[in-house]
Formats: sequence, structure tokens, C-alpha cells
Amino acid sequence: MEITTSFDGGIARPVEIADDTVTFDLRPKHKVLNVWITDAPAVLRVQVLVSDEGAEHNLRGGLIVSNDGCSFRAVEVTKTAEETWTAEVAVPEGRVQVANRYPYGRDRLDGLICRTAGAADGRWRFLRGGGRTVPLFDWGRPGRDLRIHYFIAGEDAWETAGVWVADAMVRALCRDTDLTRELRRRCLIRIVPMVSPFSATQPGGSYTTPDGRSIYGAATWGDESPPPEYDMLRRLVTDTIRGDRLGFMLTMHSWQTLRDTTSMETIRTAGDRALSTSRQRWAEHVLEAMIDGVPHGESHLAETIWHEGLARDYLLRRHNAATFRVEVTTLGQGVDGFQATGLRFLQNLLRIDDWRPACGNAAGVE
Repeated sequence: MEITTSFDGGIARPVEIADDTVTFDLRPKHKVLNVWITDAPAVLRVQVLVSDEGAEHNLRGGLIVSNDGCSFRAVEVTKTAEETWTAEVAVPEGRVQVANRYPYGRDRLDGLICRTAGAADGRWRFLRGGGRTVPLFDWGRPGRDLRIHYFIAGEDAWETAGVWVADAMVRALCRDTDLTRELRRRCLIRIVPMVSPFSATQPGGSYTTPDGRSIYGAATWGDESPPPEYDMLRRLVTDTIRGDRLGFMLTMHSWQTLRDTTSMETIRTAGDRALSTSRQRWAEHVLEAMIDGVPHGESHLAETIWHEGLARDYLLRRHNAATFRVEVTTLGQGVDGFQATGLRFLQNLLRIDDWRPACGNAAGVE
């Protein structure tokens, strides 16, 4: 057998290769496995060493495998020894991809851009700053009276389910359907499939500085000088708020299998700011409407957020804007579920007629 890292991932190296068994070490809690195995037996035993702390996060949903690099399936794992979990993987042609996340990296993003670059009323553009580039998909016909909806994924390097949802949304928008024509008439949509410059290639953290420090990039929205990716996005979003054009803004994350629901949330208070009674009712309506029909979906209006650096806290506290966050589950669903989630988000945008309360400075909003 030969094990090679995926083009865009593969931190975990094999610690042992036997005749029909390969063993990987995923300790400590957050460690990414994403490799190709060639010259493998027809039935391959994959052993994974995982600490008790990391077992639920890494293996509750099974190992993710693919024989063609395009379609993925979850394979059940069984605890066979202390800190050792085992799966049997069918390898019909001697080649298999093994991961502990549904793999999505810059290579797959490149493919998405190539396939959708010529879509009508859609264009890829690139935010550039600090030596970094953030690809952004703009969809719709510019118009000063149209609301702008943001879907931002891939802030956390290892949370790939949200990136799959963003991918599905871009592909759906590029199809000429009644849904996309109605969306085009009513709004502009901006999708950022991947913020983290290293996708799933880091063992922890969602941002790696030039000097090698790993930091939690998603919690830097409120920093005086955030990393380039977040600085560029923040300026784009705050300009939209100042122009009173913000509609639905959703940052898309995934706690993998730690939750069995896809949970959408916003907050009522941040710093000295609090949603008025009417804006709270509006936020509750948006949550209910946007999560409707989403596989495993639920929603929640929290009193306060758990980290003041996240987008929805910063934007309410500094700019009086109500924004949202979702955690997409990977338990009980795979890529098909992520695709259904993305399509449903687009459909549900049409269920809300009034987006003015998103910005607290809007005329007629308490």
C-alpha cells in the first residue's frame, strides 16, 4: 500500500502499514485526516487512534471514504481497543480516499469556479489584501433598491459541511430556473465559499499567520486589525450596512457530529445594543422561515453570544445589524443533505418580504 496526502489536506500520517491494515493517529482532539490509499486490498482495515476527548467529534459519524474522489459515503467505525477505532472499507479498484471530514479544499473550489464562471448574472471576483485572496460569487443584476444577502462559509478550516452548502448554492444559482429568476428580480446574493486560506489543511485553528501561529479566525471580526480575509469581508459587509441594503447575512459553520441538528441562531443583545421588541419578532420570523424544510433543521434566538469576536456579535454591537449563524450537522447526512440545505436556503429567501429590520438605522424600524 501507498499513502499520499490529498492535494488540499492530509495532516494525519499513517503510523503503521500492515498487509491489510493501515493505522492513523488523530490525537489530540482536532486533527484532519484526508489521504489517498493506493494498491490497497479489496477489503481494507483502517484503524484510527483517537483520544476519548476527540472520539465524538472525529468518529461519531464514521469515516468518510470515496473511490472516485467525487462521491463520498460514511463507513461505520467500531471501538476495538483503548483509543483505537476500526472500520472495514471496500476498495473495488485498489484506490480509496479516506477522511474524517467531507473533504473540500482549494482544489475543489477551483473546480467550482471553472464550472460556474460563465453563468448569466453571476460573476466571480476576488477580494485582495495582505497578500491573500478571497473568492466571492456575486449573483444578480445590480440595482440600488435591491437587498444584498451574504452567505459566508469556510471560516473554520476543518468545518467543511458549510462549504459544501455554499458550493451547492452557487451551482443552484447558475441554473436558469424559476427560483433563480425570481431571486434575480428581488435581490443580490454574495457567497463566499471559503474564507480560511488553508481550508482543511491545518490541524487546528482556522487561520495561520505568516509566522506559523494558528488562531481562531472566525472570532476576529471585532479585532482592531483582523487577518486580511476578515478585514476584506468586514469592509464589504459594513459598507452594505451603511448603505442600508443588508438583507440576510449567514455565516455557515459545522460542529460536525457534536450536534444532530442543523441549528440556526441569532442573538438579542451585544454590548450595549439590544433588539427592540419589533426587531426581535422579525428575527424570530426570519429564523423560522429560513430554517423551514432544511434537513434536521432547528432555530434559536439567544440572549447573548458566546464570543464577542464573531460576526453576528460584532455587527450588532458596532453597527446595529441583525445577522445569523448556522451549524450544519454531519450526523445522518452527507453531501446530498448539504446540497438540499443550500437549495432550501435559497428557496426560503423568497418567504420574507421585509428585510429593513436587518439594519437598525432603516427608516420605519424601531
